[in-house]
Amino acid sequence: MRPVLTLIATLFCGASLCAAQASAPTSTPAHATRTIPSGLNFSYDAQHDQINTAGMQMKAHSQSSPTVSPTTGTITVTLNIKLASHFPRKTQIHCSLTAIGGQIDILTGSFDGGIETANAASWDSNSGTATCTLVIPYSWSLPQDPASANGLILAFGASAVNRPDNADKNDVYRSTLQVDGIENLPANGGSAAFVFDVAL
Repeated sequence: MRPVLTLIATLFCGASLCAAQASAPTSTPAHATRTIPSGLNFSYDAQHDQINTAGMQMKAHSQSSPTVSPTTGTITVTLNIKLASHFPRKTQIHCSLTAIGGQIDILTGSFDGGIETANAASWDSNSGTATCTLVIPYSWSLPQDPASANGLILAFGASAVNRPDNADKNDVYRSTLQVDGIENLPANGGSAAFVFDVAL
């Protein structure tokens, strides 16, 4: 009787594993399950196309530190923007991206790596949609740190703006700021692509 029960349990576990693998998404990057450090804050200065960060401490390394080969890669973020509000003609859609990446210690709110930014503009074609693609190549020195884990935090913003002639800032009709992460950092020399839907 016991061998029969063992066989049934084995078959059940195997079927459960197959079902779990079949339901896992295959077309999007794997999402990490770590949480963003509680002290990390973002703000969006849409007039100047800047996303500002606060609350994370970057670790400093002197030239006398052991030499570490750089970790390189490329991050591509595409924003699909639904224009749900009514904007005047000649409104521009601006997009901004800030990426914090490297070895992130969520307990201390510190990290090895870099803070990268990118901006883009997409003209309002009166079609009700706009798209921005932001690309960030990076090269970071990531020393071995068992207390930290490789990861990527993305903050992205989109705004509907009108820049008057000879003005040093934009008139902002509307903006949105969102934060995603912690995502998995791609392997050294690799790339990661993300697509997000937003509305203005």
